[in-house]
This record gives sequence, C-alpha cells and structure tokens, in this order.
Amino acid sequence: MSMKFRTLYIASLFLCLAPLPLQAQEATRMNNEGVEAFNQGEYSRAITLLEEAHALDQSSEAIRRNLCNAYQKKAELLAGDREFNLAVQILRKATKVDPKNISPLVQMGSYYLSQDRVSDAIDALENAIAITPGNLNAHELLGQAYYEDNDLYSARVQWDYVLALEPDRAGLQKRYDKAFREESVEQEFNRWKANHFTISYPRECPARLRSAITSILERAYLDVGRALGGSYPPSPVQVVLYTFEQFSEATRMEGHVGAVYDGKIRSPLTDADGEWIAEEELKRRLVHEYVHVIVRQIVGDKIPWWLNEGLAETLSKSLNAREIEQLRSIYEGDVALSLAAMESTQMEQRGPDELRRAYLQAHATVDMLWNRYGRNKMLAFMRGLSRGDSPEEVFQSVYRRNYAACEAEVAARYLY
Repeated sequence: MSMKFRTLYIASLFLCLAPLPLQAQEATRMNNEGVEAFNQGEYSRAITLLEEAHALDQSSEAIRRNLCNAYQKKAELLAGDREFNLAVQILRKATKVDPKNISPLVQMGSYYLSQDRVSDAIDALENAIAITPGNLNAHELLGQAYYEDNDLYSARVQWDYVLALEPDRAGLQKRYDKAFREESVEQEFNRWKANHFTISYPRECPARLRSAITSILERAYLDVGRALGGSYPPSPVQVVLYTFEQFSEATRMEGHVGAVYDGKIRSPLTDADGEWIAEEELKRRLVHEYVHVIVRQIVGDKIPWWLNEGLAETLSKSLNAREIEQLRSIYEGDVALSLAAMESTQMEQRGPDELRRAYLQAHATVDMLWNRYGRNKMLAFMRGLSRGDSPEEVFQSVYRRNYAACEAEVAARYLY
C-alpha cells in the first residue's frame, strides 16, 4: 500500500474561521516534522507530531490524511508481527481522524480476515463500500469475506463486479470459478449450526451421522485448543461435507486426498463405493483438518509444511504398527526427505506414494518433538515462526539443534 504525504502550506487566514496565526504556524511546523519522521521510518514519532498538529488544526485535510497514513503504516507493522488486535485499534483511530477515507476500513477488513473474524470483516468492508462505492479492493475483499462465510452467491456478486472492470485481476478468476463449482454442488445442502461450527451437508446424510460429526467437532474445539496453548478461533468455523463424488467435483482433489482445509474444513462422508465412512476414520479426518484451523490462527501462513501436517497427524491419531514398520523401511532404505525439502507447500503436488512417505516422516518428527521436548517448546517454535523468521533458525533457537541433528534423532527411533 503506497502512502504519499503532502506538506501543508497556509496561503491566507479567514477571519475567525481560520486557526489563530500562531496555532497555524505551529500546526504547519509539526505536520512537516511529522512528515519528515515518517519518511525516516520513525512512525511512532510521526504519529505523536501529527496528532499534535491535528489537535491544533482539525480543519486541515492534509494533516488528517498524513496522520491517517501514519496510523495505517503503524498498523501494517503490527500486523506483520501478527499483533492484529493492536493494529485494528490503531486503524479505528484512523477512521475517526479521516472518516471519508476508506483505506483504513479496507485494511481493517483484511486483518479481520487474517484472524478469521469474518463477520467483523464483512461489517468493515460493507462500511467502506457505503462510503465509496466502486473501490475494487474493497469489493474483492468483501467477496472473500462472503466466501469464507459460505455465502457463495454474495461472493460471486462482488467478484463479478470486480472482474467486469478488471478481468485480469490476479488470481480472482480462479477463485470465482472455484466458488461457482462449490455453489453448484452445495446449493441444495442443508445447514446446521453447532456451538462453534456451521456445518453444510448433503440432504441424504443420516441424522445419526450429523450428530456424531457435531460431537467430534465440538470435542476437537476443546481438546485441540487446550493442547495448543488455549487457542480457540472465532466462531463459527465453516465445515462443508460431501459425498465422494461431490467432494471431487467441488475441490478438484484426487481420490487419495481424504479431506482438506482451505479456509473451510472440507471432507467427504462416503468412500468411492458410496459407503458411509466409518465414524472413527471420519473423526481422524475432521480433527486433522481442525488442527490446521488452530495452526493458522497461531502462525498464519508462515509455517513449514512438515510442521503443519505433522501437528495435524500427531494430534489426530497415533502411529500404528504398520506405519512404524513403514518408517523403518524409509530410514533403512535411505529414502527419507530432509526437513528443508519438506518446508514448502508444494509438497502437495508430489505423487501419492512420495506424499504418503512425507506425511509419515512429518508425523514421526512432530511426535518425537512433542513427546521428548514438550508442548511449550513446540508453542515457542510456532510463535517464532509467526514473526516470519527462517524456520531452521527458529528451530535451532528453540531446540538447540539444527535440522540435520533432528533428522538423525528421528531416524534413530526407527533404525535401532
């Protein structure tokens, strides 16, 4: 977001409607010093100076806009450290200082979405569009907020508007097409509201299964939240359940994918033969995806693939005898992937067999870290990652060993 400052110049005074001459001069001086501080990266000092300038001359549009920009920059830095609540507090100040400027509202909406506070995002972005209809960034983000609220029709209306004016807008056509596919599959679905989840499901889903799913999810809300340091996402979390064919059509996922979290938890309820999936297996899949919800809340998108999937596996099931034997074969055959190779989300594009081995390794690694070194170190690792530092550097800082030493430690559990 580009922010350009203007220096305030007072050409003349207008009798009693204008500030007193000394006040005007002082406001101009503080504004100019605030602009200089901003351009030097001293944002807190810039805010202090510009607040004083604004107190002296509240009629100046230039001072208002400069102060608003300083607030927005400070909020941007806080959001970079995942201090979203503080960032939003500062943006609220910006909206009061410059109420006709929708930029702070759009920024606020994006931060609410980063926290999964979807209803708050919708309110902020609808307010922005009410002030200045036609702002493409606001319409695109509002579409995303509706999408995450599973209001697919309203999402497409917003994105239709944006694409009509800017058809090449980066990535939007792909998201629009995805929403259209999902809407075509889900339009006849029933919807059930649990305490912390909104669950969309096909009409043929048996009542007993819907009840079991609700119990599984609400228990995961408590158990996973406690395990990961008392982390509980804003309600409701969106869950969409399908038949096997519907899941494939809506997500375009291949048959080996059991479930997915893409801002919503998605899972098939039936297998390829049309049989209802056993409750224990469904529980594993739903808990696995719910762990991703909490991980995103703590770390955002800055988490290595092996940790994200390893946590989801570790907290949703234990390694069984067959998987332990498979791990032994991986390490004995010297075909294990390095942790560095398993950092990227591009892992999901690997073939099914290699991906299955990677999931096993990720599970084994996190299982070892969790049980040998404890939850507190894991949470410290995750908090370090949330700041955007290099994963291996954060790992070394927390665990006092590098990736290679960790890999050897995991392998030793299955080789000897």
